[in-house]
Amino acid sequence: MDENFWEKLFSSLGTSDGYILIFAVLSLVFLLTSLWLSRIIDKDIKSNQPVTRVHQILSVFYTLFVTFISLFPLLGMFGTVRALLELDLSGDLEIIKIKFFNALTSTAWGIIFSIIFKTIHALFQSWIETQLNKTGNPSKLRKEPEGKTE
Repeated sequence: MDENFWEKLFSSLGTSDGYILIFAVLSLVFLLTSLWLSRIIDKDIKSNQPVTRVHQILSVFYTLFVTFISLFPLLGMFGTVRALLELDLSGDLEIIKIKFFNALTSTAWGIIFSIIFKTIHALFQSWIETQLNKTGNPSKLRKEPEGKTE
């Protein structure tokens, strides 16, 4: 593959495939937030602090992260179909080639981001899910003050 290929591929993120880049940035935000909240839960558990609210927020952000990973291939296919539907085969051959290449860049970015985020997910899944499992029943984690009876 020549330099022109990579140049065109990366330039597509700023133009026709920008929506995939937005999803990638959001996925990164969801991942970083999940990691940050997991760390808070870990500290709170070690210091016997209640973690109910943090658990709920972590669950939402982690679910969004995992969901967005599965959307990348679909976003790629959507971009390809959208670009192919806009293709005018009666026009200049050079313009048809450019538009066809642009159609396939969506699929490429969907696959690329899916691979990247699935790999990152594999690295952190166990730790984040361990934190969620530790707080599966947050009421068990709270220590009642001594001398308090119901």
